[in-house]
Amino acid sequence: MIIFTTVLQAHEIANSSTSASLILAKNLNNQMDVKQTANTVSIKSNGIPNHETGDFPRRGNPHTIKEQLHILYFTKKPKKTGYVTPSKFFGVAVNGVMFVPGTAECWSPEKQLAQSITKKRSPALNRPRPRTRYNGPCSWRKEAIVSSQKRLGLDMNNAHVQPNGMYHYHGLPIGLIQTQKKPDDLIHVGFAGDGFKIFASMKNKFKSSYKLKKGSRSGGPGGLHDGTYTQDFEFENGAGDLDECNGIDTGEHGYIYLITEEFPFIPRCWKGSPHPSFKSRP
Repeated sequence: MIIFTTVLQAHEIANSSTSASLILAKNLNNQMDVKQTANTVSIKSNGIPNHETGDFPRRGNPHTIKEQLHILYFTKKPKKTGYVTPSKFFGVAVNGVMFVPGTAECWSPEKQLAQSITKKRSPALNRPRPRTRYNGPCSWRKEAIVSSQKRLGLDMNNAHVQPNGMYHYHGLPIGLIQTQKKPDDLIHVGFAGDGFKIFASMKNKFKSSYKLKKGSRSGGPGGLHDGTYTQDFEFENGAGDLDECNGIDTGEHGYIYLITEEFPFIPRCWKGSPHPSFKSRP
């Protein structure tokens, strides 16, 4: 059966259904309901974590955490397709919180002009800066973690909040990992949209194969490729342990995805076939 402590312990999934609720600070409740058929698992979650969070709204992230309605499905028997599919909402953690690799912050000339005007009007450091949010194609997408520094209001869990109140992870889910801590190096932290499991390595054993591009950016914001933008990186096959989707074949767990301390942090693509429920999140 599926066992709940404060999170879903799903090393092996059997035919069953269950639910759990955990009281969190600020009168928010972590709630999940798990059901399954012979081939599919469904997770219904309110998106509230089972651990402490930073105080929101906060500088860099002016949004308040609110309950969501996540209804997500994934296969119990994932298979590689032979090609990769870009991911926007990559997976769901075992506590029902979503893993989101990219941000909605996009560089644009209009944004730079607005910032310039704001600076001229007031030098106050605590005045909110104008931001350009764009969910479509973006030539220069801002990263939430740059050179190990958290940006865009990330809290101690490498998470922040969307305008609709959705709390979500952009990197290693520290609070969640602490609830899962075990002697093993690999900690199971979630499921990807294609059904493969998501792990974190406590010893950071698995290295990404993405590298910073050399030299300066061509157009756009200019400056050196320093990791501020997604497009500052490129995949170099064999440069690390992981493939372009931050995955690796293991003997014990089969093919798995890793959340890493370095870019891409959360994988940016799937190797299997993602369920449509992971493509249509807000």
